[in-house]
Amino acid sequence: MGPKCKSGFYVSKTAAVLVTVLFAALLISFTVLAALYAISRMGHGNATMHEEPTQVPIPFSSTFAATTQKPSRPGIWDHYRLPQTLVPIHYQLELWPRLDPDYDGTYRFTGAANITFQCKGETDIILLHISHLNVTVIQLEIVSGGTEVPLVLDVWKAEVNPYMVLELNTTLKKDSVYVLRCVFTGAIGEKRHMYGLFIIHYTDGGQNMSVVASQMEPTYARSVFPCFDEPAMKATFDVRIVHLYNYVALSNMPAVDVTIREDENGHKWNVTTFSTTPKMSTYITAFVVCEFDYVSKFEGSNEIRVWARKSSIQNGEADYALNVTGPILTHLEHFFNVSYPLSKTDLVALPDFIASAMENWGLMIYREDYLLHNQMKDSLDQRAVICTVIAHELGHQWFGNLVTMNWWNNLWLNEGLATFVEYLVPHYVEPQMKLNELHAFADMQEMFAADSFLMSQPLTVKEEEIQSHQILPMFNLVTYNKGASIVRMAAGFLTKKVFQKGLSSYLQNFSYMTVEQDNLWNHWQKSVDSQNELQLPAPVKDIMDSWTLQMGYPLITLNTSSGTITQEKCFLTKPDNQTSHGNWFVPINWIKNGSVQPMKWLEGNNSLFPEMQATSDQDWILLNVNVSGYYRVNYDHSNWERVLNQLMKDPNAIPVKNRAQIIDDAFKLVLSGYLDVETALSTTKYLSKETEFMVWRTTLDIIDLHLNFLSNTHLYGLFKQYLLRIFSPLYKYYMDLIGGDVYKVKADAFMQVSVHRSVKTACWLGLKECLQLAASLYARWMSNSTENKIPSYLRYDIYCYGIASGGVKEWEFAWEMFQSQYGTEQDQYLLFALSCSREPWLLNRYLQYSLDSSLVQRRYTGSLLSYVIENDIGQSLAWDFIQENWKHFQTEHGGHQFTSVLGDLAERFSSEFQLDQLVKFINSTMDEHKQHEAIEHIEEMKKSRISFKTKYYSRIYNWLKENLHNTGY
Repeated sequence: MGPKCKSGFYVSKTAAVLVTVLFAALLISFTVLAALYAISRMGHGNATMHEEPTQVPIPFSSTFAATTQKPSRPGIWDHYRLPQTLVPIHYQLELWPRLDPDYDGTYRFTGAANITFQCKGETDIILLHISHLNVTVIQLEIVSGGTEVPLVLDVWKAEVNPYMVLELNTTLKKDSVYVLRCVFTGAIGEKRHMYGLFIIHYTDGGQNMSVVASQMEPTYARSVFPCFDEPAMKATFDVRIVHLYNYVALSNMPAVDVTIREDENGHKWNVTTFSTTPKMSTYITAFVVCEFDYVSKFEGSNEIRVWARKSSIQNGEADYALNVTGPILTHLEHFFNVSYPLSKTDLVALPDFIASAMENWGLMIYREDYLLHNQMKDSLDQRAVICTVIAHELGHQWFGNLVTMNWWNNLWLNEGLATFVEYLVPHYVEPQMKLNELHAFADMQEMFAADSFLMSQPLTVKEEEIQSHQILPMFNLVTYNKGASIVRMAAGFLTKKVFQKGLSSYLQNFSYMTVEQDNLWNHWQKSVDSQNELQLPAPVKDIMDSWTLQMGYPLITLNTSSGTITQEKCFLTKPDNQTSHGNWFVPINWIKNGSVQPMKWLEGNNSLFPEMQATSDQDWILLNVNVSGYYRVNYDHSNWERVLNQLMKDPNAIPVKNRAQIIDDAFKLVLSGYLDVETALSTTKYLSKETEFMVWRTTLDIIDLHLNFLSNTHLYGLFKQYLLRIFSPLYKYYMDLIGGDVYKVKADAFMQVSVHRSVKTACWLGLKECLQLAASLYARWMSNSTENKIPSYLRYDIYCYGIASGGVKEWEFAWEMFQSQYGTEQDQYLLFALSCSREPWLLNRYLQYSLDSSLVQRRYTGSLLSYVIENDIGQSLAWDFIQENWKHFQTEHGGHQFTSVLGDLAERFSSEFQLDQLVKFINSTMDEHKQHEAIEHIEEMKKSRISFKTKYYSRIYNWLKENLHNTGY
């Protein structure tokens, strides 16, 4: 799935009702399903059109009415995993979505499937996954290995698991091959039900239009066709799609034939047939029926097409994605030494989508804002987002599609490795963006925060711990960010050559197969064993298991007086009686007085390294050079002082990533109780000399967190006063670089990001020059929005602070612009900016607008609430509003996306009373399973914040007063 998707998935719709007329048409066409797949293949991506041949019905031996659920006796259908007695070989699949709703407003589809499978162990039961489908015809035939065809005695739906159970009169014979033919109907999802097969309504050039698409991951293929819906149950697929003549059908493989079918009413339909897929899992099958246009080019023999609504194609919005996709694919082929196995690559931009993107093999689906870029309207940093998401999905073409995890407990082998590709590839496409440095470091910092909670999870869990209802929660930060961080660390200590060779042999050996993490370890081990230069302290499996099989991460502490290094598990709040210390194999990259030293390994809880002793009061030592290891670092007080002195004297002697790490580690260790707050605050004193964006981004993120603890206290003002003092030089530095002309920064994306962040922060701190800039640019824009457009990279900042500095006139102008900018990146800027008002009545009006989907699209409601929560004036208004309207959100939006909104409230609440009120609300609105996890998280957060205020409030006050005085305030 796409990177760190926050949207999630929703509860499925009610089962479809049989449509007799539609079924009759399908039954006629189904009879020659096998014959049509034998049509000879055409050229790459091309299709010919001719009349569909006359069809002759095939008699069905067993016909059933709607497959019903009934109380079941104990049996194999009670287990959450399919038995290994039957293995799929091939699916012949036809889908016929209808774009006109039924009398009840439901959109429906009909389908037919021939499922060829082999019997691996004698059984008189066939289990298939099925969800919200109505199976109307079933026929079992034998292909090879015998002559007797068992009769289907009964078909029913299991109660506990989503199985269709077929009871036979005799057993299927071992090694025999059978084909199960079935005809079925189902409902097409709408609005918040964007899983399985779903429909999206949109406008293009003033015309109302619709697109049908699919989302199968993790377990929604079963809602589109009966199947063996587990990652390890790989098979090949022949697909054909019936659709209106003015629509185009897309699937995983190229179209090879288009025929004409006439229904019982004399209406003609196109039938598009696709070539046979490689062996693959059901969750990456994909289908799109649309009126989109596309741009295309060839990368070698691979045709790449980017599809979008016609107006977007005409505006050139798909060009950037098209231009980066080929180079990324080529780079990955070279890096992995494994060719991309398909002959075409389609990327489709949907007007709406529940995830950021989905990696379906050969047919990747994206939400528009993650694929399309309008160079006249969108900022260059949006290109960085697009490039990163495309890299992630293309990484999945190898990690997940070609080589797939055996079960969802090893999901990180898909998502963690694909996230690592985000660090690996975009740098080669957009080197000026420095994405490989910024993205990896930001992901690790985000992961550290999540992985320090007691409720965190290991990267790999036991198979039996991930049953059907536990699969979706596995798509989390641990799986994505920690998985990528662990791989990045392995790339560092294995060396590029060894790492790359092992990864390549892993992909080559397990192509079209499924794996567990030990398979990856074994191939890295073989790569290590094939050379003599690299020596590891233990087998690769022992090293890597120490990082994947236990939750959390280590805190490495160096005592430079003795040269002793210790490790312990790092918690958000240091436990009073820590019983689990954890034990990792830790690679220690380090520098002494600016010189890189040979890598060391910490193999137990502590080790002595005499070379790490400080022999003079000038010696300073820094661990985890370039932050390649997944751990935090602490030092004895003397080394902290020497490192801080070095920062004041010459910060460039310390690598940029480590300057950011020093600040991040120090402040987080204060929260955990491992470091005094004065030392952490002192890491910021040198920042008036700092111009690197990475360091300032880290600093500002940390300060934002700590200011949450201090909001509504007089310390908040003191902190902002101190920040203004150390930050003002950076604002002046960037303004001088661009000569004060924000329109000059056109081609340098990294500079755009840096100027954007400096303007955003300076205006937030109340720097007069910045606020004047925002007010001036906003006023010019209001006077002539066509001629005086604000540079796209500054729109968040100028819109926000233009509104914050103004009144109702500025707000209503932005609202009118928002209403006219749906479907562009501009609407995201304005959605945020409208929450920046300092007028409570305007914020309340904005919140009320979120209840009306004609004013604010449903997909934006959660973001709108989160933005208002970020406004210190809007926080309490949003909290009252959410409580009053929670039932509406549950009814209209499913409630799922608002879990993150409650998380935003928890992050912003600074008092024990506020957090207690939030817990009461969760208890009264969430189901018991979700309650436990959310409340445990909040209680841990509350304990941490109470402890922080008790321990550090007066000390922070004293430090700020002293340092403000010393710096001239």
